[in-house]
Amino acid sequence: MAEENVNNKTKNSVLRDTLRIIKMVNSTLPSYIPLITIQTLIAAALPFVNILYGSKIIDGITAREDKNTLFSYVIMMVTLNLVLGLLRTVLDKKRLVDERYIDGMNIARIGEKSLSLDYEILEKKETLEILKKAADGSNTSGGLAYLCGTVVGLVQHFFSIIYALVLVAGLFKAAQVSGGGRLFEFMDSPSSAVVLLFLLIAGIFMSLLVSIKYSKLQYYVYEKNVEANRKFGYFMSFMHDYTVGKDIRIFNIRKLIDKEMNKSIKWAQKVMDEFLKKGVVLEWLIITINRLAEYLAYLFVGLKAVLGIITIGKLTLYVGALKLLNTSINELFMTYAQIGVRCNYIRNYTTFLDIRNEKYDGTLPVEKRMDNDYELELKDVSFHYPNSEEMILKNVSLKIKVGHKMAIVGRNGAGKTTFIKLLCRLYDPTEGEILLNGIDIKKYDYEEYMKIFSVVFQDFKLFSFSAAENVATSCEYDEDKLWRCLEQAGIKNRIEELPEGISTNIYNNQEEGIEISGGEAQKLAIARALYKDAPVVILDEPTSALDPISELEIYERFNKLVEEKTSIFISHRMSSCRFCNNILVFDDGRIVQAGNHEKLVADKEGVYYSLWSAQAKYYS
Repeated sequence: MAEENVNNKTKNSVLRDTLRIIKMVNSTLPSYIPLITIQTLIAAALPFVNILYGSKIIDGITAREDKNTLFSYVIMMVTLNLVLGLLRTVLDKKRLVDERYIDGMNIARIGEKSLSLDYEILEKKETLEILKKAADGSNTSGGLAYLCGTVVGLVQHFFSIIYALVLVAGLFKAAQVSGGGRLFEFMDSPSSAVVLLFLLIAGIFMSLLVSIKYSKLQYYVYEKNVEANRKFGYFMSFMHDYTVGKDIRIFNIRKLIDKEMNKSIKWAQKVMDEFLKKGVVLEWLIITINRLAEYLAYLFVGLKAVLGIITIGKLTLYVGALKLLNTSINELFMTYAQIGVRCNYIRNYTTFLDIRNEKYDGTLPVEKRMDNDYELELKDVSFHYPNSEEMILKNVSLKIKVGHKMAIVGRNGAGKTTFIKLLCRLYDPTEGEILLNGIDIKKYDYEEYMKIFSVVFQDFKLFSFSAAENVATSCEYDEDKLWRCLEQAGIKNRIEELPEGISTNIYNNQEEGIEISGGEAQKLAIARALYKDAPVVILDEPTSALDPISELEIYERFNKLVEEKTSIFISHRMSSCRFCNNILVFDDGRIVQAGNHEKLVADKEGVYYSLWSAQAKYYS
């Protein structure tokens, strides 16, 4: 009883997933389903044109029919083949174009879903694995459009069975010929055809069971190779990323990459060897069962012809029809089984699309204030990352006043960047709460809340768009404002020198793109932060690769550019933030000191003095 319930659930799941994919494909391109339906009906009819008219021509020649009648058969067969074949070819070309479009749109759907997920969810290893499976699942065995084609293929096989049964109906009738003997009587009776059909269906059922097992084995191989393929893809991506080429060559990392790639290849080979050992046996069984059923049908019709029960033309008619009947019934069940297995692949795709954001998205709008009068407060905030119990921040409480300049310093790993991620609500606190103007930030509309921040992270990213699009983060922009921000960031002259000015593409991933230095990239990132014109501006060690003096110059220049805004400067270098009246010192996830530079450096037992002393030689 329990097994029956499981089977019913599986069937329902396959049906539900199939209908969902069909609806998804239909919403992407409404003309696709009708197109492949017409194509498959034509494909189902084509073989029977030759069988039917071929039989008529042979019987006509044997019976010495009128030449005009024979010629009409030939004309009809050639015309139908030409018209239907041409129409099928045209529809097939159109189908291939449509499938590329549909699969491209479905891949884009994965990308859109990735971008809409909570940062906290997307960063999880489990999510990344589902994402990999989703991309593989939507492309495996031809993709989502191919699944729809497979479903419509069921219709083709169904109509092929109907056509074939109509043609072989004569086997169930006694022939109007004389003969003797038990064999003749049996072969001329409808019961012989019933026995034949029973044996054919039994063979098909056995073949179906073996095919289902073979399909499950294929999916087992796919599942076993997901992790190996993900790792292989990760290292393979380095082959196309010229930005990592310097490190690979200087440090000869190629050997390590080769080692990991070979490990993934060997694992995949081991799984494939296992598949081949079992798969060959299953394939042999399927072929053997199908051939036995086919030869049995030939023997049955051949005996009828030898005994004179049917004509030579009918012999060709029944042989062709029975072969197509056997093939169509077999493929009908096989296709159904394939849909079930293919749904396993594509279910990874729908599973990814079904991931729900866990972050509570409030509805309150953030008040638009011309005076930028915003106050942020952290109350007893503690935080640990997913899949870890180690607290990165521990009972952090502080207020960030409007217009104030705050510096956050501390050793690497002290929790400074994590603090910014929480403030920007990329993560929610594990304990405690963060308030904006006295209201929990969870109650604000997320997009609205994000608008008040402009951040230059230490691992900031520019994209292979034009310089203008990188700064404005949009195809449309205020050119005067853009040039002003470029000038304030100290990179206007460099952009003016580019071949297409602000329309020049950054990096070589697009045509006529240009490479920029690390310092130029930092300035563009700062220009981007300025262009957003948000009330709270944060620099999260974006200049950590520079020497202390250069970093100090950039921080001081940026400080002047955001005089009327709330600004937070993060660094592990003490000198970079001396101009701030309020410096917070993080250590082991806690705020251990607070005050201006003079106050903090005077405390010779404090962390700040220890760090300042260790770095003082760079500032003299």
